Amino acid sequence: MKSNITRLQWTFFAIFLASCVGVFAYHYLWVWPKARCEARGGAWAARWMKCGTIYPIETLTRRPPNLPPINTDPKKMEGPSASKPAK
Repeated sequence: MKSNITRLQWTFFAIFLASCVGVFAYHYLWVWPKARCEARGGAWAARWMKCGTIYPIETLTRRPPNLPPINTDPKKMEGPSASKPAK
Protein backbone atom coordinates (compact mmCIF):
# COMPACT_ATOMS: atom_id res chain seq x y z
CA MET A 1 0.00 0.00 0.00
CA LYS A 2 2.88 2.35 0.82
CA SER A 3 4.41 1.97 -2.67
CA ASN A 4 1.06 2.65 -4.34
CA ILE A 5 0.68 5.96 -2.49
CA THR A 6 4.24 6.97 -3.35
CA ARG A 7 3.71 6.05 -7.00
CA LEU A 8 0.45 8.01 -7.06
CA GLN A 9 2.17 11.04 -5.51
CA TRP A 10 4.86 10.96 -8.18
CA THR A 11 2.26 10.54 -10.91
CA PHE A 12 0.27 13.56 -9.76
CA PHE A 13 3.47 15.57 -9.31
CA ALA A 14 4.51 14.70 -12.88
CA ILE A 15 1.07 15.70 -14.22
CA PHE A 16 1.25 18.98 -12.28
CA LEU A 17 4.77 19.66 -13.55
CA ALA A 18 3.76 18.91 -17.16
CA SER A 19 0.77 21.27 -16.77
CA CYS A 20 3.03 24.05 -15.47
CA VAL A 21 5.46 23.57 -18.37
CA GLY A 22 2.54 23.60 -20.81
CA VAL A 23 1.13 26.86 -19.43
CA PHE A 24 4.58 28.49 -19.49
CA ALA A 25 5.19 27.31 -23.07
CA TYR A 26 1.79 28.67 -24.17
CA HIS A 27 2.58 32.08 -22.68
CA TYR A 28 6.15 32.07 -24.02
CA LEU A 29 5.18 31.07 -27.57
CA TRP A 30 1.78 32.78 -27.96
CA VAL A 31 0.66 35.32 -25.34
CA TRP A 32 3.86 37.32 -24.77
CA PRO A 33 4.80 37.75 -28.47
CA LYS A 34 1.23 38.86 -29.23
CA ALA A 35 1.32 41.39 -26.39
CA ARG A 36 4.70 42.75 -27.57
CA CYS A 37 3.41 43.02 -31.14
CA GLU A 38 0.24 44.86 -30.17
CA ALA A 39 2.15 47.14 -27.77
CA ARG A 40 4.34 48.42 -30.61
CA GLY A 41 1.34 48.95 -32.89
CA GLY A 42 1.64 45.89 -35.09
CA ALA A 43 -0.99 43.43 -36.25
CA TRP A 44 -0.70 39.91 -34.83
CA ALA A 45 -1.16 37.21 -37.47
CA ALA A 46 -2.22 34.25 -35.36
CA ARG A 47 -2.14 31.76 -38.21
CA TRP A 48 1.57 32.35 -38.82
CA MET A 49 2.39 33.63 -35.31
CA LYS A 50 4.10 36.69 -36.74
CA CYS A 51 3.83 40.41 -36.19
CA GLY A 52 2.81 42.35 -39.26
CA THR A 53 3.19 46.00 -40.07
CA ILE A 54 0.03 47.97 -40.79
CA TYR A 55 0.32 50.08 -43.93
CA PRO A 56 -2.23 52.76 -44.81
CA ILE A 57 -3.86 52.22 -48.20
CA GLU A 58 -2.38 55.51 -49.40
CA THR A 59 1.10 54.04 -49.00
CA LEU A 60 0.31 51.06 -51.20
CA THR A 61 -1.59 52.97 -53.91
CA ARG A 62 0.47 56.19 -53.70
CA ARG A 63 -2.81 58.10 -53.71
CA PRO A 64 -2.88 61.35 -51.70
CA PRO A 65 -5.14 61.04 -48.64
CA ASN A 66 -7.10 64.25 -49.37
CA LEU A 67 -8.58 63.09 -52.72
CA PRO A 68 -12.29 62.22 -52.83
CA PRO A 69 -13.34 58.63 -53.61
CA ILE A 70 -13.37 57.63 -57.27
CA ASN A 71 -16.81 56.00 -57.47
CA THR A 72 -19.17 58.57 -55.99
CA ASP A 73 -21.68 58.89 -58.84
CA PRO A 74 -24.85 57.10 -57.63
CA LYS A 75 -25.96 56.25 -61.17
CA LYS A 76 -22.74 54.35 -61.81
CA MET A 77 -23.13 52.45 -58.59
CA GLU A 78 -26.59 51.09 -59.43
CA GLY A 79 -26.72 47.40 -60.05
CA PRO A 80 -28.42 44.18 -58.95
CA SER A 81 -28.79 43.73 -55.23
CA ALA A 82 -30.87 41.69 -52.84
CA SER A 83 -33.63 44.31 -52.79
CA LYS A 84 -33.52 44.87 -56.59
CA PRO A 85 -32.55 41.60 -58.30
CA ALA A 86 -31.51 41.58 -61.95
CA LYS A 87 -34.32 40.88 -64.42
